[in-house]
Amino acid sequence: MKRNPIIDALAQAVQGLLYISESEAELTPFLWQEAGDLSEERLLKLAGAAAGTAVESEALANFFRTVSQEDKPKFDKLAKVLNEQLAQIKVYKIGDEAEKDVFIVGKTRDGQWAGVKTSAVET
Repeated sequence: MKRNPIIDALAQAVQGLLYISESEAELTPFLWQEAGDLSEERLLKLAGAAAGTAVESEALANFFRTVSQEDKPKFDKLAKVLNEQLAQIKVYKIGDEAEKDVFIVGKTRDGQWAGVKTSAVET
């Protein structure tokens, strides 16, 4: 399998990082091999969620504002790598329950969608 420099950069940036909400979750890089607009319906399909599942979106800075001061430098580094590698970055929380799948998604230079996935528990 051919290595992807964007995935490699993201994998290095998330190494050893955990996103802490009411639980701890790893961050995993992904690349969706599709181009075009990212509508809510398309996002759900690419994320493997059922049609009609609730989707919330927010800016990357808002999502990272809950990170602890101790972890802030690591997440700042991740944000820098995301901004270097991707455009139109948005955070999507997908799910109808307290635990949601979280996708930090942006567009690659060749028009595909990539980013990192994690989960968050919000009660």
